[in-house]
Order: sequence, then C-alpha cells, then structure tokens
Amino acid sequence: MKIRFDPEADAAFIYFGTDAESVARTEPCDVEFQGASVILMIGASGRLVGLEVLGASKILPASVLDEAQT
Repeated sequence: MKIRFDPEADAAFIYFGTDAESVARTEPCDVEFQGASVILMIGASGRLVGLEVLGASKILPASVLDEAQT
C-alpha cells in the first residue's frame, strides 16, 4: 500500500498494492463522514485500486499523514 498526502488540498491518496494499475475512473461515495468524503479509484479491470480522501486531516490519523509521501 502507498499513501500520498497533499496538505494544501487536504487530500490523501491511498493506493492498494505496490504496482497499482492506472486509475481508469473514479466513483464518489454518497457518504460524508465528519466533513470528509471518499472517492473510489477503479482500474481498467474494474478492480478497486485506491481511495481518495478529501478532508483527510479530519478523519485520518495524523501519524498516517505524517508518514505519507507528499
């Protein structure tokens, strides 16, 4: 798993596996949690390859964001 964090946008990108396939499309989730939202990243094969979390600092542990690549 690989995590990137853009502090300016307050967005985290969580990629599953070390060689995540390219994102072919995204699907927003209808659930908003504590002011944050999640977008599913889906690969060309139809498999979930990652998540995008908008408002990441509101719901993800600070230790995760501190260790994420920027």
